[in-house]
Amino acid sequence: MRLALLAAFATFAIGQTHALRFEVASVKPQGWTLPATVGISVKGSTLYAEHQPLADLIVYAYNLKGRFQLSGIPDWAKDRGISDTASFQIEAKAPAGQTPAQNDLRLMMQALLADRFHLQIHHENRDVPVYNLTVGKSGPKLKETAGGKTNIKQDEVGRVGWRMTATSVTIQSAADGLLGIYSGRPLLDKTGLTGSYDFTLEWLLYPALPDASVPGADLPTYPKALQEQLGLKLESATAPYDTIVIDHAETPTED
Repeated sequence: MRLALLAAFATFAIGQTHALRFEVASVKPQGWTLPATVGISVKGSTLYAEHQPLADLIVYAYNLKGRFQLSGIPDWAKDRGISDTASFQIEAKAPAGQTPAQNDLRLMMQALLADRFHLQIHHENRDVPVYNLTVGKSGPKLKETAGGKTNIKQDEVGRVGWRMTATSVTIQSAADGLLGIYSGRPLLDKTGLTGSYDFTLEWLLYPALPDASVPGADLPTYPKALQEQLGLKLESATAPYDTIVIDHAETPTED
């Protein structure tokens, strides 16, 4: 794999200059052959991205909660299904001797997107669909704790289900974090619950209900699981939210 040396500095269309950059990076189009590795991971000082469309690279780089905060995706980068959406493989190394923090890696990814995809963006505060997280009529079904070390574990339930086990977690932090991610919209904590809680939540991870014989297929949908298992409810609303608008992006030249 040939690595392209990145320049020392990048100037962004939003008027910022970042000195934090990957020392070398490889960016290649990546087709699909199943089974496939999908996602962004970091090992030591090297970031690996597998089967990542432009939208998901931007979500990572700017620490967005999801694609709903992103607009202006160019035609070549739009979602056309797994096999027909332009996806990329990236291997990017931080300068020798550095083990950058997550925030630094995101800044390095911003610089890489500006260099290799010629990405230009601006921020806009827009009214977007959100969910208000409220307490159901029967009250919360949460075990309050006296505090302690916060921990959230995730694992599969059967083949199509998912489990989240939380220890000493505030509802505000959960709404800002994983509960919000799985809701598919910004999640605003309107419960009024101020303590720390333990809870376990199990739900059907995939929107299309599989054959009932598939292990995990009998689990409830995410909104139903919240209500039945935690006594919490999602209410649709709109609220102003920071979004990123893509002004320009190009397909990168292959390494």
